[in-house]
Amino acid sequence: MIGVKVPATSANMGAGFDTLGIALNLYSRLEIEERESGLEIITVNGTNVASDKTNLVYRAMEKVFNEAGYTPKGLYIKQDSDIPMTRGLGSSSACIIGGMLGANVICDHALPYSKIMDMAAMMEGHPDNVGPALYGGFCISVKDGEHTYVKSIKLPNDLSFAVMIPDFFVATKKSRGVLPEMIEIKTAAHNIARASLFQAALTTGDYDLLKCGVDDRMHQPYRKNYIDGFDEIFEKTYELGAKATYLSGSGPTIVSILEGNGNKFKNEMSEFFENNSHKWKCGILECDNVGSVVKLG
Repeated sequence: MIGVKVPATSANMGAGFDTLGIALNLYSRLEIEERESGLEIITVNGTNVASDKTNLVYRAMEKVFNEAGYTPKGLYIKQDSDIPMTRGLGSSSACIIGGMLGANVICDHALPYSKIMDMAAMMEGHPDNVGPALYGGFCISVKDGEHTYVKSIKLPNDLSFAVMIPDFFVATKKSRGVLPEMIEIKTAAHNIARASLFQAALTTGDYDLLKCGVDDRMHQPYRKNYIDGFDEIFEKTYELGAKATYLSGSGPTIVSILEGNGNKFKNEMSEFFENNSHKWKCGILECDNVGSVVKLG
């Protein structure tokens, strides 16, 4: 039996649209085995996914099999995920990376991780989630044609991440559909400068600069219209001491970067949500610096 554990991811990270992402210690777990015949896909922990060949994990595995020239006789796939689906925390990337890594073991490790990264980014459409899902840490990911470059930076343990998840979802396709096809040069320059500052601040420990670094003008101003209380929530996080707050992926999850233990922040934000009739849950996570783990047995 092949076991694969893949971390959740938070992407875009403010001004780092389709480029900056981080792995968080919330996980999707797969058990995969080649069998004599058939296809069996089962789920636990409330995971509601397809149980046929349209299943995302299976489709990711199929891409590896095709690339390696391997035809499995039959497959057993068990999915157990703590990552909420369609909430902007990389649930689809976890399926893609997990499926590809499992298939690669069946194929006797025919493909290097760099090739798996390229294939995963092509399948997902952008690399900022699949990069940290595979390599862990804080990742700068760049898709260049069919190849993807990823630089993973391991973060110290002095940061925590408040993950605020509502009881509704926003489909990625819908969220991308609201973005403009063209932007002004000054908007691009604004984001380039702040994404660069964000990387420098996060990796050097100058956390007071993070708030400026997440000041986005490319996607958050358009996507926030689908999220009730967006501006109010952002304002409250900064009032409670967040170093930076941003929309995770295409949303609707909102993430705040905190210095030190986040329990006080969690309690106060939970009280804020309750008092304002916002059906949100706030949890505290840490950066996963390891990335995906594959075990046999």
